[in-house]
Amino acid sequence: MKKKKSKKFSIICLLIAVGLLTILGVGGVHQVQEHQRKVAIENEQKRKALKKYETEIVEDLANKYAGIKSVEFDKYEILPMGSIEWNYYINGYKPNDASTYQMDVVNDKKPYASELGKLNVKKGKSDFKQIKIKYNYEEEQR
Repeated sequence: MKKKKSKKFSIICLLIAVGLLTILGVGGVHQVQEHQRKVAIENEQKRKALKKYETEIVEDLANKYAGIKSVEFDKYEILPMGSIEWNYYINGYKPNDASTYQMDVVNDKKPYASELGKLNVKKGKSDFKQIKIKYNYEEEQR
């Protein structure tokens, strides 16, 4: 008689344990999915902001230089003090000394030219609407 009760008790405990593990597993999967959804939304917002800033950079370049047909952005970098730095290339020309724009996310409202490498264009104006832009949303990993 004791063996039967002990066996029933063991089966009930096992069923409870399996039920609890199932509930925890389903809850864990739900938490992971919710986290992935939030990360996807955050990444989409980041991409939109970066595209806006990169477009502003190209508009600024178009107002300063003639002969721009394309602008390609390299990976952006977040500097230790919190500024964002973009490297860019005009008309596919990639010199050793990169040209960059920077923006302090706290103090600045727009990116500004911070370092000017060798450019294959002259002072003047370009038609912004005719410039092909290759956006890049990858952050440089340190």
